[in-house]
Amino acid sequence: MEQQLDELVEFLASPRPDVRQLAATYIVDFSKPSSDSFKLLLERVDKLVKPLLVICHETPVVANKAMNTLINISTDLAVCRRFANEDMLAMIVRMITSSECYIADPACMLLSNLTKLDEVCRELSLLQVSEAPRICNSSMALDQLTDVFVNGMEKKYNKNATYSFLASVFADITNHSFGRRYFLERTSYDGKLPITKIMVFNEYPEIIRRGGVDSTMKNVCFEKDKHREILDPKETNMLPYILLPLCGPEEFDMEDMDAMPEEIQFLGDDKKREADPKLRATLLEAINLLCTTFYGRNVMRSKNVYYVLREAHKVETDETCIDLNERAVQLIKGDESANIEEEEEKAV
Repeated sequence: MEQQLDELVEFLASPRPDVRQLAATYIVDFSKPSSDSFKLLLERVDKLVKPLLVICHETPVVANKAMNTLINISTDLAVCRRFANEDMLAMIVRMITSSECYIADPACMLLSNLTKLDEVCRELSLLQVSEAPRICNSSMALDQLTDVFVNGMEKKYNKNATYSFLASVFADITNHSFGRRYFLERTSYDGKLPITKIMVFNEYPEIIRRGGVDSTMKNVCFEKDKHREILDPKETNMLPYILLPLCGPEEFDMEDMDAMPEEIQFLGDDKKREADPKLRATLLEAINLLCTTFYGRNVMRSKNVYYVLREAHKVETDETCIDLNERAVQLIKGDESANIEEEEEKAV
C-alpha cells in the first residue's frame, strides 16, 4: 500500500493533466479518516497540499475529488498548520469568492476545518486578497467572506454555492479577541457592523448557518467593554436576535410585554422555539455573558428578559439549558450592591 501511495502522490504533481486527474480520483479513497491508509497519507502531506490545491482548478469532477481529499486530511490539526500562510489561504478565499467556482461550498468546508487552528484564524484575520467588486469594495478577506455569506445565500451569487459553512468559520474566528473585534467594529468600506449582517440568520432553516451565527453572537459577548454597543438598539441591537429563538407562542401580560424589545412582541400562535438544545444553550450562554456586567443585567431587567426565560423554562427538557436558564435568572433577579456599577466600569 505504501508504494502505491507514493506513486499516487508523485503523480499529483505530474505535468500531464490526465495523470494528475487520475491520481486525484484514486487518492481520495485513501484519505478517509476512518481508513487504515489515513495515517500513511498524512505522513506524505508535504507533497499533497499544494498539488491538490492546483488540481482544484481543473475539471469539476476531478476538482471535487481533490477538494474532498483536502477536507478529509484537514481534520488533522497538524495538516491545518500547512495552510497557515498567506498564499494557501488566499487560494482558498479566491475559490470561495469566485462566482463561477463549482467547488465554492466544499472550499467553505475546508476553511471551516482549518479555522479550528489558532494560527489559521490569525492569518485569515489579516489576509488581504484581490478585490471582488461583485461582493464588496474591500480587499480584506474577512469582509469578502462576510458579504458573500450574506448576499450569496440560496445560490444568489454562485449557482453552485450557499456559503452556509462560512458560519462555522465566523464562530471559530470569534473564539479570539481579534475576531470578535472585527465583527463589532464598523468596516471602512460600508460603515456597517459585520455582526449585524449575519445575526439576521439566527432563525434560518439550515442548522449549519444558524448554528454558526448563534455561536458567533455568543462569542462576541465575551467583549465586556462592548456590551453597551451590543445591547444598544441604535447600534448592534443584538438582544432581540438572542431572545427570538428562545420565544414560543405564549402570550404575555400587556404590561410585561410593553417593556420587551419590539421584535419579540405579538409573535403569534405559530411561533416555534429553537429545536436544537445545543443552540438553545448557546443563546442562553450569550445571555449569561451579557449578565456579567452591571449594564447588561440592567438592560435584561428593563427589557423584561426574565419573563422570556420563565416561559422557556416551563417547557425546557434539556438539563444544560435548564441550568443556564436558572443561572441567568439568578443574575437578573439578584440584588446589586450600591457601588457595583462603578467597580465593574473600572474593571472594563
